[in-house]
Amino acid sequence: MAANRKRLLDNFVSLSAVQGINILFPLITFPYLIRVLGIEGFGIFSLVQTFVMYFDLLVSFGFGLTATKRISASVDDELMLKKIISAVYIIKAILFAGSFFIFIACSFTPYLKEHFYLLPLASLYLLGNMLLPDWYFQGIQKMRSITLVSFTAKTISLLLILILVKKNTDIEYAILAMSAGNLVAGIIAIALLLYKIRLKFKIPGYPFIREIFIESSYVFLSIILAPLYSSVNIFILRFFTNPLIVGYYAIADKIMNAISMLTSIINRTFYPHLSKLFANSIKAYKKYINKLVLMIAGIFLLFAVLQFFGATKIVQFLLKREQGEDIASASILLKIMSIALFFSPFVSFFFQLMIIQGQKKEAIANIALASIVNLISASFFTWKWGSIGLAINLCLMVILIFFLNRRSFLMKIKSLDN
Repeated sequence: MAANRKRLLDNFVSLSAVQGINILFPLITFPYLIRVLGIEGFGIFSLVQTFVMYFDLLVSFGFGLTATKRISASVDDELMLKKIISAVYIIKAILFAGSFFIFIACSFTPYLKEHFYLLPLASLYLLGNMLLPDWYFQGIQKMRSITLVSFTAKTISLLLILILVKKNTDIEYAILAMSAGNLVAGIIAIALLLYKIRLKFKIPGYPFIREIFIESSYVFLSIILAPLYSSVNIFILRFFTNPLIVGYYAIADKIMNAISMLTSIINRTFYPHLSKLFANSIKAYKKYINKLVLMIAGIFLLFAVLQFFGATKIVQFLLKREQGEDIASASILLKIMSIALFFSPFVSFFFQLMIIQGQKKEAIANIALASIVNLISASFFTWKWGSIGLAINLCLMVILIFFLNRRSFLMKIKSLDN
C-alpha cells in the first residue's frame, strides 16, 4: 500500500511538472513570436499550429486511454506487452503516413500557397508524436521519464526559437523549432523504451491490430468531438459579434482552460490504478472513486472560488495593465466561467471511468448529444446576450456532459452490482 501511494505521488508530481512546462512554454514563446513575427506572421504560425494539433489528436488516436489501460493490465506479461506496443506503433505509423499526405495536399491551398513548405516542416511534430510512447510509461506508472523528455523537448524548442527567429519572415524557423523539439522528444522516449527497458517489437496478427484499432476509434471520436464543439462556439460568437468581443472571450476561455489543465494530471495519475482496481475488485474500485470525487470536488471548488473573486486580478496580471474595456469584459466572462471550472474535471473523470468500464459507445453518444444541443443553445444564447450568453452556454454544456457521463457510469456500476 505504501509503495502504491509513493508511485501515485511520484506520477502526480511528474505529470504536474509536465503540465507546468506546457503552461510556461507558451507564456514565454508566444509574446516573443508576436513581437518578432508581427500579427500577420503570428496568425500564419497559429493557423499551422492549430492544424497540427488536430492531426496530433489523430495520430494519438486515444491510445492515452486504451493502450494505457491494456499496458496496465498486462504489466507482468512481457509477450502481451510486446504485442500491444507493436500494434499501437503500426496503427500510429499508418495514421502518420495518411496525415503526411494530407499535409502535402493542404500545403497548396490559397492561404498557404506562399508558405507551402510550412506544413511539411510541421509534419516533423507529428513524427515525434508517432514515436512518443507516453501511453506505455503511463501504463506502467513511471511518468518521470516523460517529464524529463518533455522538459528536454520544450528547452530545445525555446532555444531554437530564440536563436533562429529574428525577423518577421522567419515563420518557417518558428515551425521548425516547434517541430524539432517534439521530434527529439519522440526519439529519446522510444530509445528509452527499446534500450533501457529492453523490449523488442513482436508483430501481432491482423485480428489483434484490428481489435486495438476499433477499441481506440471509439475513444478517438469522443475526444475529437469535444474540441470541435468548443471551437464551433468561437465561430458562432464571431458570426453574431465582432473580433474584439471574440478576443475578450478568448482571453477568459484560455485562462479557464489553463487552470483546468490540472484535471489532466489527476486523470493520468490515477487512470492506470483505477483500471487495475476495476479488473480486480469492483468494491475497492467504487470506494477509491468516492475518495477521488471528494478530492477533486474540494480542489476545484477552491479554484472556482479563487477564479471568481480573483478574476480581475488574473486578467490584469496577464495583460500587464490595470484598466481597460478588455479587462472588464474578460473579468466578467471569467467569473461566469467559474461555474464551468468546478464541473469541468468531472466531465473527463467520468469519461475515463466509462472507458475503463467498456462504455465507449455511450461516451460517443453523450458527447454527440451535447454537441447537437450546443449548436442550438450556443447560437440562441450568443444571439440574445453576446459573449456573456456564450459563457453561460459553456457552463450549461459542461454541466450537461457531466450529468450524462455520471449517469452512464452509475448505470454500469449498478448492473455490475446485480
